[in-house]
Amino acid sequence: MEEIKTQFIWNGIDLEALRQVMDKPADDAVASIFESHDMNHLRNILKNMAENDSFVSKSLPKPMHDFVQKELSVTFSDMDIKYFNQTHEIWKKKGMNFVFILFFRALPYTYMAEKPANVLRMTKLLETHTERRIFETAQFVFDVMDSNWWEPGKRGILTAMKVRIMHSAMRHVILDSNKMGERWNEAWGKPISQEDMIATNQVFSLEFFKGMSMLGEELTAEEQKAWFHTWKTIARLMGVQDNLITQNVNEAWSLQHEIYRHLFNGETHSGIALAKALVDTLTHFHLPLNLTLHLMKMMLADEKFPGCFDRMLGPSYKEKYPEIFMKHDLEEDRKEHNELLKNHYHHHLKEYYHNLTNVRPVYQNKKNETNIFMRILIWVLNVTGIFKKRDHLIDVQLARLHSLLHKDGTNDPIEELEEESIIESLSVFGGIMVGILSFHFRKGKNSGFRIPATLQENWSLKG
Repeated sequence: MEEIKTQFIWNGIDLEALRQVMDKPADDAVASIFESHDMNHLRNILKNMAENDSFVSKSLPKPMHDFVQKELSVTFSDMDIKYFNQTHEIWKKKGMNFVFILFFRALPYTYMAEKPANVLRMTKLLETHTERRIFETAQFVFDVMDSNWWEPGKRGILTAMKVRIMHSAMRHVILDSNKMGERWNEAWGKPISQEDMIATNQVFSLEFFKGMSMLGEELTAEEQKAWFHTWKTIARLMGVQDNLITQNVNEAWSLQHEIYRHLFNGETHSGIALAKALVDTLTHFHLPLNLTLHLMKMMLADEKFPGCFDRMLGPSYKEKYPEIFMKHDLEEDRKEHNELLKNHYHHHLKEYYHNLTNVRPVYQNKKNETNIFMRILIWVLNVTGIFKKRDHLIDVQLARLHSLLHKDGTNDPIEELEEESIIESLSVFGGIMVGILSFHFRKGKNSGFRIPATLQENWSLKG
């Protein structure tokens, strides 16, 4: 008897057929590199793009040169630029929350899509190069959210182009079985297909909106409109075809949910490994593992796909932390269990506060790693009152944690963490993560984590 396959159709587009469509202009350009050179040459191209803000080298093969030139020459309307500027203002106000939502909701949530997750597993980008890959994702966001990011001489549009070319290079390598130890399974469609590309792009809008709502800081309709317009413009720059660029947020959600229904089917293997690698990487921010799991449990709660947390994290952590994954049928038992989890969260939050307090001098010493002349100058300016020392973002967030965990104006710990305090505590983590990332900043475009000067000032990263 012939198997009947479920169809996943959105706006007349067969999502299964869409998995066979890649990014022909970029793929053809990258193919020209492999035809005349090797992988090292492509690596040098990407390196040059990272080091130069106006990179269009005539030494490139003509297809690649023409492709990059064309994409960097795109023009934008006054309305586009209005929305870009509004988005930048939202980013300055809410960007730290975005970072938290990215790590604790958007990334682990999308790992449920097994077919695209296989790309990251096969290329080892999240299993053996986890930290680099995750930080590169965050860096991409910082670059395209910078002021005037769309101008040819700015980092944002060049970073988007670099990621697009890198995706094409990954497709080429994956589909060439001689270059990979494992053969790509055609049942997965094509690697980094159009379906994968639009779903990933919309995550940076839709899951941000969802996460902000969960933090009690829902964006207004006008803010969502501006932010979404900016990110769908970025989608075009990164090769998403026009019939997948939706008109508004509601239409985008209808497409996203249909893609989720399509890709969240079946067993998950690669996604589980990626979720574990992500959790392991978060120790970089001094997070106790059990606190990370509590945070993900809260942020992955979802009415559309309620099993995400158990499915993605359970296989790796349920045996060691059974209380976090426990389920109860009776309402009374659920309330008792939720109260227990709240107490555990309170305990782990205190542990995190003490961890950060203990490691704070390490970062202070990193900041003081400057030449003796500059240290003396800063000291003189501080003494004379010309320069006033300010708290760094980490100190600001530590103070917020202190106020949540202690009675007003004292060092006396509170006995119970209220629900409102739990929600407020969630908005602290993104700030701490950005603060720690700021200490990995180096001058130059190919070194360290780049945080634009405007944000360093606006987010208290120069304190």
